[in-house]
Amino acid sequence: MGRIRSLLERRFLRDTATLQVGALLNSAGNLASTFALAHVLGAAEQGRYYVALALYALLWFLLNQGPISATVSQVAAARARGLEEKVAPWLAFLAKAYLAIGAILFGLGWVVLPLLGRLFDADPASVEWAWWLALTPLVELPRVVACAALQGTRRMLPFAQIENAQEAARVFLVVAGAVLTGSGAGAVLGTLAASAIGSVVAVELYRGARRADPRFCPGVREIAGHVRDVPLARGFPLGFKLGLVRSVDSLATQVLPALFLARWGSDEWVAYLKIAQRILSVPLLMMQGISRNLLPALSELAGQRDVARFKRTFVRASLITGAAISAGLIACLPVVRLAIGALFPREYHAPVWTTALILLPGFVVMSFSIANDTFYLVTNTLKAGVVLCVVGLFVNATVVALCARAWPTEGVAWGLSFTMATATMHYVYAWWWFRRHARATVSPVPAAPAAGVPTQPDGS
Repeated sequence: MGRIRSLLERRFLRDTATLQVGALLNSAGNLASTFALAHVLGAAEQGRYYVALALYALLWFLLNQGPISATVSQVAAARARGLEEKVAPWLAFLAKAYLAIGAILFGLGWVVLPLLGRLFDADPASVEWAWWLALTPLVELPRVVACAALQGTRRMLPFAQIENAQEAARVFLVVAGAVLTGSGAGAVLGTLAASAIGSVVAVELYRGARRADPRFCPGVREIAGHVRDVPLARGFPLGFKLGLVRSVDSLATQVLPALFLARWGSDEWVAYLKIAQRILSVPLLMMQGISRNLLPALSELAGQRDVARFKRTFVRASLITGAAISAGLIACLPVVRLAIGALFPREYHAPVWTTALILLPGFVVMSFSIANDTFYLVTNTLKAGVVLCVVGLFVNATVVALCARAWPTEGVAWGLSFTMATATMHYVYAWWWFRRHARATVSPVPAAPAAGVPTQPDGS
């Protein structure tokens, strides 16, 4: 117990533990809703719901989600340098960015989503539900800004509480909506309602954090007063580069496989694939607490030019977490099989278990990818990360599509396992970078540009 207490006195480990508990609670809620929808909707309707989520995600990733990570890194670096006046301009930038993205997304969805639906042969209901989901950025704007401020200033307890509250609301409202309507439409409406509740909770907890310690935690009026300080045209490139790294990964592993199954397989197999992914992702959620804490932590080290601690933290976090999660994945296979048989209807048993076994090697490799995107950000190598990810996306999408067309059931799982295994290219690049810069310093994240105008991580 003494050893545990001494470990928790270290801020990084304490914050990681807080986020990890939150991630485990979110994981439990995710599995609970997946299990409930299987019984309430059945495989076909549940698959149509997941196709709607995939169509919305594809449209969302086309506009990119980089502003969040860019803002968190800027707030964290400003905090490390004691530049409190730089926090409000970046939070104002994030609010503007999300408002613009939400407005464009909803309008663009009316035109683009039907085209995507025809391209992937999606059910018309899934296309309509995806357009409803395009309201999500507007509904979640207060939560997004509050969470970016809390994460950037490393106030992880209220940050985790916000996410847990929204997930609890989502589980209840998604299942309740499905029960009341008997279709995926109710689940989509429940998702939107949970997003609204998450924003309300975020505002209240953010106010509580400001009352406890107002430093680096500006109020709404202060944020609004800096709305012009970081123009969208100057702030978006930083977010775009980082967001592209994350978006390409999500497209390759979450979005395109489901849409390829909808095109060449069936809605039922979309449900089987998503369930297998979610079950195997439970151990991977151990990465969330560490990865979310690594972004502000490594940003601070980069701002301080502490290359030795940066490298040590990055390598240890990647290796230790990857090894632990890989062992957990393999050890839990008997439990996974029992859980599938006990929790899901009979029609799910064989397809979900087979898909899980096929995906396992890819998940093992991917478990070491805890901080790839953070590495590219704080080492000013986002261009390299973007190139690797874009090339990988084309190769992996081609492999998954060919497998889906040749084998409409398990083919996507085989292609997806290959896709996740290609994460090794990021390990190779990180090894090469550390070897090349063994005696160099890490260039700081652009934390405090003059007049609130950001510079780019690659120096441009």
